[in-house]
Amino acid sequence: MLLIVAWMVIYAIVVAASIIFIGKPIEGNVHLGSLLRLLLDWRFLFGGFLALGARFVFVIINNLASKQPALSDAHLTVAALATQLSILTIIAANSIFLHEHLRPIQMVGAFIIVCGVFLVFR
Repeated sequence: MLLIVAWMVIYAIVVAASIIFIGKPIEGNVHLGSLLRLLLDWRFLFGGFLALGARFVFVIINNLASKQPALSDAHLTVAALATQLSILTIIAANSIFLHEHLRPIQMVGAFIIVCGVFLVFR
């Protein structure tokens, strides 16, 4: 179970990093020239590589959870929880690294996610 939690943390960090790297080059107006530069931007390419890696980690989480006797019937729930926890990590990372500001309704949504995760793992 601890291994699954560790992979969930890795998943959340990799997903947040991929969004930061992919999102940083996308600024300003979008036109054909900016799209071509985007496809050659190392941050965008690295973010795509991280996003692909996150998919592999997601499969690992699902596989590990399906092999646990206590979680075998709920392994998709565990994978869904990994996705929800990654959303919280993305919110925090975007606030720190991309200087995005959260609106109160977004904070309420994050709180609801945390409560849902707590209730499922209770």
